Amino acid sequence: MDAQFGDGRLERLYRYWWSKRAGRLAPHRADLNPAEIPDLLPIVHLIDVGWNPLSFRHRLVGTELVERLERDVTGKIVDGSLYGDATAAIVADLSRIATEIRPYRRRNKAAWHARDWLVVESVEMPLIDDAGRVAMIFAGRAVSTPAGAVPETVEFAPLNPPAG
Repeated sequence: MDAQFGDGRLERLYRYWWSKRAGRLAPHRADLNPAEIPDLLPIVHLIDVGWNPLSFRHRLVGTELVERLERDVTGKIVDGSLYGDATAAIVADLSRIATEIRPYRRRNKAAWHARDWLVVESVEMPLIDDAGRVAMIFAGRAVSTPAGAVPETVEFAPLNPPAG
């Protein structure tokens, strides 16, 4: 799949992450410098990865995401209290990113949200620790109100290297 995003900021965030890999499967969190991407910070979403057992916790949610979704999940565990029936699929997808150590693109209707007509498009990328294990998921998310049909199924696919 080519990295084609409806929101160009997601492509820019993906290219930034890719540039920080330094020949590894993924960069370390310390390789990222928020001062290099100030205009992208409002759409950034960081998720901590725990390994025994595998779990996910929202570390940081960008201001644009909080505003558009009208909720701040910073500090909360990814579980049924936040995502209802969609929880198992969300955890499975985050688990794939963490275990495969590869970036993914997601696009889906926010079925877990009261405003379920919203569409969320994301780029979700692993960040590794010194042992090479995923410690965090670095994501960019764009929330929109679609003009046309809302996707009924989740599009979740691995990304190829950026072109050029």
